[in-house]
Amino acid sequence: MKKHFNSIFKFAVFLGDIFLVYLSFVICYNIRFFSRWFTNIFPITKGIPEWNLYQEFLYLCVFLWSFVFIFNKFYKNLFLSALDEFLLVIKNITIAFVFTVFLTFIYHFQYQFSRLVLLLSWIISIVLIFIYHEAMKYIYQNLRKSLIGNYDVIIISKTKDVNFIKKLIKKHRYIKPYYLLKENFLSRVYELIKRKNIQEIFIPSAFLISHQEELLDLADECEIRHIDLKIIPDIFQLRQGEILIDESLSLPIFHIKPLSLYGYNYYFKRIFDVVLSILILSFLFIPLFFISLLIKLDSEGPVIYSHSRKGFKGKIFMFYKFRTMVKNADVLLEKIKSLSERQGPVFKMRNDPRVTRVGKFLRKFSIDEIPQLINVLKGDMSLVGPRPQVLWETEAYDRIAKRRLNVVPGITGLWQISGRAILSFDDMIKLDVYYIENWTPGLDIKILLKTLSAIFSQKGAY
Repeated sequence: MKKHFNSIFKFAVFLGDIFLVYLSFVICYNIRFFSRWFTNIFPITKGIPEWNLYQEFLYLCVFLWSFVFIFNKFYKNLFLSALDEFLLVIKNITIAFVFTVFLTFIYHFQYQFSRLVLLLSWIISIVLIFIYHEAMKYIYQNLRKSLIGNYDVIIISKTKDVNFIKKLIKKHRYIKPYYLLKENFLSRVYELIKRKNIQEIFIPSAFLISHQEELLDLADECEIRHIDLKIIPDIFQLRQGEILIDESLSLPIFHIKPLSLYGYNYYFKRIFDVVLSILILSFLFIPLFFISLLIKLDSEGPVIYSHSRKGFKGKIFMFYKFRTMVKNADVLLEKIKSLSERQGPVFKMRNDPRVTRVGKFLRKFSIDEIPQLINVLKGDMSLVGPRPQVLWETEAYDRIAKRRLNVVPGITGLWQISGRAILSFDDMIKLDVYYIENWTPGLDIKILLKTLSAIFSQKGAY
């Protein structure tokens, strides 16, 4: 019943979206041509077009928007966070809006559509559909619980995975989970099956070998009681991307989808990076000029420090920062490498003798990182992502650490907002890998906002 309920509910959300698209055009048509306060600001110069001309075009638009929503899997996940939902709504409606504008040029030889109506419909449809989706999430949770009741599940996991799984389950308020650790779990499972209305049982795939006979017995019991027995693959711990069952060869095998930062998502992230970088550089142009003067007056050497770094897929590029060290810093590094205060193949020293007076201030507030916006515009870096890697450091990377090279490096990232220089090398790697595997537009925005607070707190900055 759950599967049918979800399908029906998603279809209801889809129908509501289509109605809101139609409604937004109606509202915008009336605002543009019949709202006195709006026409006072934007006078009507070419007369008021008949509504039936817009309505004819609107039928085609509704069909087009429906296709965009379905093709982009707008309804795949019912439980995104509000921020991720808002960004997803903007992305889908913007794509549909671009196609709509293109259609107006095709119809242009017959009559001209008001660009203000189109622009207003883009804004209003975003607002209406976002509010509608958030309301429907709340309705779904309560309706699902009242019609079907609690959905009892048993989750057997390793100790280190419990918190991550709890975080996922917490989004679904109607689910009642029972967490069991791997030690002596079978007796507890049978006890819960008898006492509770268990619907599903989740078991790590490693147990298929270590508890093969017991799990076969459990599978028989689940079949009798109509309980779904599901396996969590071990690769889940390494890669929390989407794992699908692929039966293309008539064999049930795991198909691991590519990382979320590939394809369409990459271009969406790239556009966001370019637009925001241009805005930041335009706003900070004059302050950056005075910072350049201070660096030049403080010590001998160029204003901008450039260094070879390893980025996406191992590509080597020139990495830019405001110079914060003395001119021959790279030569001096060989003499003080043994004094590094961080374990692993990285160098970090709290009182690095190579840092200049102005450099200490710039590092304290991460101002020295601003020239990397040039790297972003060139396409070598992103605003958010794992840091670009020093060449000699990457030579010591293991297989897990090398996964940082699977995405475009960034100016800031998860470990920069989680302790910066005070984190261990292993913690840095874990946070970077987590970001790669769990990227969403909302996560990028959260990191950017938290970067500001991390900068002003100065925690771990040196």
